[in-house]
Amino acid sequence: MGTELLESMKSHKIAWGLCFVLLVTAIFFPRYNADPFPLHVILMVFLFSALGTSWNILSGYAGQISLGQSVFVGIGGYVSSVLYVSYGVSPWIGMILGMLITMAFGWMIGKPCFRLGGRYFAIATMAIVQIAYIVVSRWEFVGGARGIYFPMRNWGWVYFSFRDKASYYYIALGMMLVAFAAVLYIEKSHIGYYLKTIREDPDVAEALGIDVPKYKMISMMFSTAIAAMGGTFYAQYLLFADPDSLFMLSVPIMLLTVMGGTGSLIGPLIGSGLLIPIQEYARVAWSGRGQALDQLFYGFIIVFIVVLQPRGIIGVYDSIMDRLKKSIQTVPRG
Repeated sequence: MGTELLESMKSHKIAWGLCFVLLVTAIFFPRYNADPFPLHVILMVFLFSALGTSWNILSGYAGQISLGQSVFVGIGGYVSSVLYVSYGVSPWIGMILGMLITMAFGWMIGKPCFRLGGRYFAIATMAIVQIAYIVVSRWEFVGGARGIYFPMRNWGWVYFSFRDKASYYYIALGMMLVAFAAVLYIEKSHIGYYLKTIREDPDVAEALGIDVPKYKMISMMFSTAIAAMGGTFYAQYLLFADPDSLFMLSVPIMLLTVMGGTGSLIGPLIGSGLLIPIQEYARVAWSGRGQALDQLFYGFIIVFIVVLQPRGIIGVYDSIMDRLKKSIQTVPRG
């Protein structure tokens, strides 16, 4: 037992050491590589890691499989965009207001939807995002189907608009770290234990005295706040907000998290780190041919990994480590 504990402590130290090295590398990367495209790819990895984390809190930890995560991204993005373009409110303030409004919206839809279980909850969230898409597409106050385009005259941190990608890169990195900090807080507190119990069996959780609706709603609040924050960033990065760019992200967010491994801290980062570069480089190399080869290749990679290991990359790693441990244990000692 003592040997296993010692090995576990060593593995945790190695993991945290690798995380520190990766963080330092990420911080100094723009100084040694000013090429816009690699910066774009990596900041998109950071962004979708944060968005995947928002989905992971609700679906991976609490077990509430959502197919409508992009509705929270869209609300956050549209609130900050409308306030900035129409009223001159700083996007940073718009981000905070967008997070609060999105959390309120999450609370309103969570109350009735959490009464549904399994596939019915997933269907309900999918219906909500479709309704939101139609409403926004026909609402002229927010630009309708054509969307909102930002004035390209104000630059700098106050306006959340930059001429270089390095500034967006560091904001995306910080946003991802905030999302990871939220998950670490959940994992280390009683909230994480309660959510995992609810995920495994809500009836058992209720029998143990856990307030199931309360902790589902807590997971919803964390999830919606992070998604709305990502929505503001994405709109500011694109310099426009329209229904297609903000309300059609549910499937990519879910897929990259499933690919990396649900219910784990680094699952969204692993999935984003694998899929986003493949998607971006395939788009640049093949999308201009008009045959959707980039999408076909992207889909093939997803299907291959999901069939190989339904638990994602984390599952592949766990399987390899289990085999190594078994092989070590079976080796006769002289």
